Amino acid sequence: MDLVRKFAIAVVMIVPGFVFGGLVWSLLHSWWAVLVAEAAVIAVYIMIISGKLSGTNTKIVSDPA
Repeated sequence: MDLVRKFAIAVVMIVPGFVFGGLVWSLLHSWWAVLVAEAAVIAVYIMIISGKLSGTNTKIVSDPA
């Protein structure tokens, strides 16, 4: 994945970061909970750019023959 696409995905992930952080703040009124929620959004971003949430199996299985 090229750098421009990773940057574009990061920009798009700002929206769920704000929404999810605001929702957690309105429910719990705790900055620690918001920090955990933002860490979860960052974890999802890392899984997206590393290809773990791509939905395709990219493993190459060698033929034992």
